[in-house]
Parts: sequence; structure tokens; C-alpha cells
Amino acid sequence: MSMPDEMLHSRITRYHFLSGNRTAADTFQDLFGSAPFSLGILPKQIEVLAARLPDDPESNLDELICTNTMFPAYRPFLGVGQGVVKSPVGASLSGVARIPRREGAIHGKAKLCATCVQQDLLETGYAYWHRSHHLPGVSVCWRHGESLMHACLKCSHPFFRKLRLLPNLTEPCVCGWSALAPETVKQGTLLEKKFAQFAYEVLQRNLPLMSCETLSACYVRQCRKRGFIHGKFTGTAKLFESIRSKYGDEALSRMDQAYRAGKHGQWIRFRSYNGQMDMPLARHMIIAQHLFGSADRLEEGLMKELILQSTAGAKSRSKSEKPQVARQAQHRQKIETILAVRANVNLEYLWDHAYQATRWLTEHDHAWLKAKLSTPKDVTEHVEELSDRRDSAFAAVLLAGAEDLYRISKGQKRVNLSNLQKLLPVRLPPCPKLRKRRFPLASQQAELLKESVWHFRLRRLICALADMRRLNLPMNTGSLNEVSSVPNPVFQALVSFFEWDLEEFARNGVDSETLLKSTGVPRDWQGPPGFNIVLGGTAYYRNKSATVSLL
Repeated sequence: MSMPDEMLHSRITRYHFLSGNRTAADTFQDLFGSAPFSLGILPKQIEVLAARLPDDPESNLDELICTNTMFPAYRPFLGVGQGVVKSPVGASLSGVARIPRREGAIHGKAKLCATCVQQDLLETGYAYWHRSHHLPGVSVCWRHGESLMHACLKCSHPFFRKLRLLPNLTEPCVCGWSALAPETVKQGTLLEKKFAQFAYEVLQRNLPLMSCETLSACYVRQCRKRGFIHGKFTGTAKLFESIRSKYGDEALSRMDQAYRAGKHGQWIRFRSYNGQMDMPLARHMIIAQHLFGSADRLEEGLMKELILQSTAGAKSRSKSEKPQVARQAQHRQKIETILAVRANVNLEYLWDHAYQATRWLTEHDHAWLKAKLSTPKDVTEHVEELSDRRDSAFAAVLLAGAEDLYRISKGQKRVNLSNLQKLLPVRLPPCPKLRKRRFPLASQQAELLKESVWHFRLRRLICALADMRRLNLPMNTGSLNEVSSVPNPVFQALVSFFEWDLEEFARNGVDSETLLKSTGVPRDWQGPPGFNIVLGGTAYYRNKSATVSLL
């Protein structure tokens, strides 16, 4: 049976010890009928486990998700559908495929509170791992305010190991340290404890799914109540500064990875993309706790927003449509202004620079638009826009600086437009058309100097081979993983394609620049022919339907 607030990984670990199984493989075979696999936010074979438990499989599945996983904390922030107070049986899986992949990547630690371990052992007879301790952004225990630990305090041995069960909390570490031994534990700040309590309350409430429109409208309405406005718009900058002054840079850096990396420009984003607000759960929690203060007021705000949308409808809150005649006059005036200011305007230009007016007139007043475009214009003296006088100097800077970028060295970067522009005193215009018009030579030079992905991989692999030789490591993929992040398939493909003698490299060393020149490939090389293996990275490859996949 599950303990209160116990995470599924902990429940599986307790089953392993109570069952007397010798290996984790035996336990996974009992529960899932498969070899051990990674247990993330939701195990990919959780339905198999639900079917093997007593009673109804769908009820078991709902219970596992709602009581042993962190998914209930994600549900209201996924931007899926309208909120329903009582979901039908089996509906707990709704929205699972909407969890961003980055969320699964950040859960690489097992955290505990030493006081909780001792208290659980006294109250329930078992010491177990709490799911509320593993919520994103949470760094202290919501009950005791103690800083959560993710490794042995004595030898720093991590509690979490990939594809392994969690350690038994009643057994000592390899160095002799025990979570049951009395220790002086560091206390977190009051703000950190309040945030942990808020996150715990949201997790326990099992709030329903909320569409991104409902969630965004709820945030915006509360911002206006709290005075975070800028004229007619929501004052996200004011909200950000208020959060920053409340928590401080140090606490926010621990709670949010983007903040720690210095990405503050678009830290708060209330707009949606593909029906989802592009913010991680920790940031949703920070914003919701700052705006509402408690889970009660957050739920109340969401329910009120649902009522407003269901009664009035989304369109009733928008501005009433302008009369047809007024819209016609407005769009006609915009097109006439563009035609009066610029010469040689065609329909393509209007689509690019006056989309709304062009679309409306095409649908409702096409004859007038066609007549306007076909009317001859008075040809006036046209002065071509001259290119920037710094264009040739910028082109020379790019040509000289690219040679340094192409040198093989530690920390080398791919020669792309972004890194090339860092060589210039000012950045080129972001719009490609404007950039080519104002800086034709520099733009052309940048295009010629750009490096393909495979040529960059080749440079990185050569640098890795040189590091292996310098450190007297064997020339194989095992050593490659120690000195570089180049994927193993790239190592095998390039060594085979260029027929490199790794033993000779180990004996005589690696001259990086000479080896690169000997390959004879251009800087826009597209890689070994026939190589079609999918490599790791941030790209998402959809192999199955997102509605049925639990990954």
C-alpha cells in the first residue's frame, strides 16, 4: 500500500525490499513485465502496473497517477481543454503527452528531509521518499522548513542513480552515514518554506485541466487587481521586478534554470504557442504563488474564470466588431497611404506589410483593391537606398575573424550567423531582406563562411582525439565520453569514413589542423553519405501518436 505523499519510485523500492527479490530486474519483471527503465514523471509502462494490481485497472491507474506521481501539479498548467471538476475514470492520463520534454530532463535527483525520515519511521513504520520534495523549484521541506538533501552529507554519494532503485533510508551509506542519525540540518528561508507549502497544496488538490486561454486570462486578471499593469496592457516587467525583489537573485537561480542562465528578457510569457504557455512548472508555481498567495485563492480564481468564459464566451470580452462600413474605410485608408508613400507596390508587398487590411479587402472589396493596384502611378525620381558605409569593413572583419573561429581548440563554437555577428561591433539587422539591402557584402561573406553541422562535428571529434592522446587515454568511445560530448555514432561514422588509424594516433600523436586539412572536406560538408542515424539533441522526433504515448 502507498504511504501518504509517497512517490511511485519509492513505492516500487519498498516492494523490492519487502518481496525479497535479489535484483531490481526481478522487481521490474514482477511489476511491469520488462527490464528496468527510467522512472520519470510518469513511467512509460504505468498502465501495465495498473493492470497487474487488484481491482479495476482504470481505477488503479487513476490512483497511481493522482497519489504517487507529480502529474497532478502539472495538470492545471498544461493548457489542455476546459476544466472539469470530476474527471471520468481513466481521464487522469489526459494531457500527459503535453508535458514538455525539458520537465522530464530536470528530475535527476532524489531529495529527502532527514526529519521526515525519522518522523515517517515513527508514525507509519516505514521511511520513504516524498513526491512533494521533488516538485520543480522546491528546495526545502514544506513541513519542517529544512533544506532538502540529494546526496550523503559525509561522502556526497548521490541518492539517485539512473536505472537503479532508490536506497533504503533505514540502511547506512557506504561511508557509514545514516539519515536516522541526529544531524544539524540547515534551515531554509521563510519564503522558500512558503513556496514549498504552496506547491504541496497545489499537488494535493488535483486541480482540473485548464485551457491556456483560461490560465492566461486568470493570470492577467489577477495582475490587474494587484496593479501590475502598463497602460492598457499587463505589466509583466513590473511583475518580474516584484518577484525578483521578493525572492532575490540567489533563490530564483536555484528555483529556475533559465533565470540562473541569465535569460530574463522573456522570463514571463502569458501568450500561448500551439495551445500551450511556454513556461516550465517551477515558473508557473512562482508566478501563481506571488499573484494568489495560496492554493485556495488560485483555485478560486481559475473557477471564476471558467464561469466567466462559459457564460459570456470569449468573444463577448473582446471589443465589439466595428461596423462593416467603418472597417472598409479603415482598411481602404491604410492601403491608400501605402500606395501614396511607396512606389511599385504589388499585392505581395501588401500581404507582407498590411496583412489584415489586404485579407479583409480581398474577401469583401476585391474589385476596389484590384483597381487600386492597376491604377498607374506618377513616376517620381526614385533614389535607391544606399548600403551602409561600414559594409566593406564589416565584411573584412568577418573574413579575418572566421579564421580564428575555425581553429581547433577547447571550447570551439560552430561558425554560424550568430557567432559571426559577435565579431562585429554592432549586430546586423535581424530581418534578412533589410540585412542584405544595407550590408550586401557582409551578408554575402557571412553566408560563405557559415559552417555545416557535420564539419563542426568533425572539428570537435579531432579535438577530442587530441585530448585522448594528451591524457594517454585509449582511442575508443569510452574515452570519448570522458573528454567530449560528441555522440558515439559520430565517432564511429567519421573514423570509418576517413579510415583513420587510431593506433597510429596513439603512438605518434594528433596534429589537429593537419588532420583536418587531410580530410579534404569543405566547410559546408553534409556528412558521410548514407548516414541516417537519429542523433541526440533538443530536436523532437515524433515516432508515435502523442495522444497514446506516455513518454
